[in-house]
This record gives sequence, structure tokens and C-alpha cells, in this order.
Amino acid sequence: MKNNLRKAILPDDIFSINLNEITGNDYVFLNQDRQMDIARIEYFINRVYRMQGFQPVQKGRVIALRYTDRERLSSAFAAALYLGKYDDMDNTERFLKGMVRAGHSYEPIRGETISFLYIGVSKPAYDHLITYTLRNRRIAGGLRANKPWGYVIPKEAKNRKVYKAMMESQLAQCEELTRQADTKEQLQAVRSLYPTGVILPPFMFDFSEEALAKNIFQQRLWEPGAQGETKEIVQNMFEAVRELDLEKWDFLQEYHGEHMSTQKRAMRKLREQRPTLGDLLDKEKAQGNDVFTLDVYKLIMEKLGKVPKSMWD
Repeated sequence: MKNNLRKAILPDDIFSINLNEITGNDYVFLNQDRQMDIARIEYFINRVYRMQGFQPVQKGRVIALRYTDRERLSSAFAAALYLGKYDDMDNTERFLKGMVRAGHSYEPIRGETISFLYIGVSKPAYDHLITYTLRNRRIAGGLRANKPWGYVIPKEAKNRKVYKAMMESQLAQCEELTRQADTKEQLQAVRSLYPTGVILPPFMFDFSEEALAKNIFQQRLWEPGAQGETKEIVQNMFEAVRELDLEKWDFLQEYHGEHMSTQKRAMRKLREQRPTLGDLLDKEKAQGNDVFTLDVYKLIMEKLGKVPKSMWD
């Protein structure tokens, strides 16, 4: 299959799925019989996306297949229309440094989407992502008539050997049931017996860039509380989009990243507790520090901004 592609794409431009990125995780147990399926997926990624000029990016178990705002020109045009700047419509800095920095609408990137392909991801992580209504596509009913591609042991598991043995035993029993049946209906019935932590067949989600910045990355990555695998998968997503456009996503992280939870907590405590400047400087004065050279932001964050541990910590 690849030989046909090489006639249309330069060899250095062919996208290859790094299987080690998928199976190199100690918690992920992918069925090795699926390697040919992954090879077929790789072929069609090149045929469908690479030959259209998109450069897919793989980070871990996530592949960013395509994005609509190439070189930020589409959002530049939309921002110019939104603000009536008709004499400068290719200004790629306007949305970030004008609208985001000023706290204005995210309308220019609301229609810009990124398509993600997930390989080797468990059902719990899938369920955590599909809760966002600001996305397109989903796998057919979770599993439907598809068999699991393996299983994922929760990162929170204290005894992985026990989980591994029980997972394999339950999947083996389910497989035995499917061998006894010749109908799809039977396979659909057997899926009710699969353990929750099975790996779903590869699936795609399309997210708008606004949803990524203000919902998915913020709630599942930058705020505490996301389940272990889900946080890892969303971290993969962020690393992929950051490679697509470093400046944009570093800029958006500055306005939605981890420090925002700390800042909100600090401001809430300032409002509720109303500490005096003396209260904040107590320790520093006792240590003989020059209070006039202190970083005020750092001082407030250290005193008031500590975020409590989540249930996963």
C-alpha cells in the first residue's frame, strides 16, 4: 500500500504511526493482532489527509489529523470581519493580542476545528471526553458490534497484577462466548459483559478551538480533578495542537492555564478573609527579608492561592 503512496508523496512526507507511543505505556495492553489494522489506518491517513496537504501530528495515543485554521489566516479573516478591520484582514496577531488579551469574544476560532484520532484509549477516557457537547463524531454506541482492542489498567490501581489477571480472564470468557455464536446480535449482547476498562476501537472527535481552550484543556488538564488516563490523553491533545501552532496555544494557555485556578482561589480568599498587608508580610519580616523588593504576585499566590488536592491525587 505504501508504495502507491510514495508515487504521490515524497518519502520524507509520509506519516507513520509510532506504535511505541501507543503500547509503550505500562498501563496499556493493546491486542497485538490489531497491528495490521493500525497499518491500514496509517495508509488511509496518508491517502485522506497527508495527500491534501495536512501534516498529522502524533503525541502518545492521540493523532491530530487536520486543523482548519492553517497559518492562522482563517481566524485572522474572521477577526477582521468581526471588528470591521477591512484594510488589514490577514493580521494573524489580532485575535490573540487584541481580542483574547482584552477578554473579548472567541468568535473567530469558534468555527475553527481540529480533528483528533484516538488509538489505544479506554472507555472511561472516551466517556470523559464525549461529555462535551461541543464536539462532533463518536464511536458507534461505544462498542456496538466491535470487539475491544485490549484493556487499560487505571493509573490509580494499587495492585496492577490483580487488575491485569482479572481483565484478561473476563475478556477471555467474553471471547469464548463470541466463538459460540454466529450472529451479530450475540456479539452485541456479549458487550454488556466487557469490563469498563476495555480499549475502544479507534475513534475520532472534532473539537472547536474555543472548546479546546475554554473547556477540554481547562477542565481536564489545567484544573485539578481529572482522572489519570483522561488527563494523559488530554495532555497528548495539547502537545499535538501546540506543535501545530506553538504561539497560539502558549498564548491561550496563558489565559486559561493552571495558574488561573490559583489566581481565582487567591482572589476569593482576599475577598473573604480581607488579610492586611502585615498579615501577608509577617513571615518575610521575621526572616529579615526586604519587603520592598518582594514579588507581590508570588507572595499572594504562595499565601492564598494553594489549590486543594483532587480525589485523584
